[in-house]
Amino acid sequence: LDETCVKVNGLEYWVYAALDVDRNEIISMRVYPSRNALATEQFIREVLKYCEGKPTFIVDNAPWLKQALEELGLPYNAEPFR
Repeated sequence: LDETCVKVNGLEYWVYAALDVDRNEIISMRVYPSRNALATEQFIREVLKYCEGKPTFIVDNAPWLKQALEELGLPYNAEPFR
């Protein structure tokens, strides 16, 4: 689970993506106008519709990612991305 900023006509948007690392497939991608725990939580809820059971998320050390996963009671591993 990760996000990145893109600029369109001078405005910043955040593209969230979730991948299934076992199958090397994109589970979901969404664009949000802001990057925070609320947007992250909305995205994770969408991702969970495509998952079986309770997946473990791999995230970087972004506080909004960890906060959303903790609020949803989901397991995660925080790893710095290179």
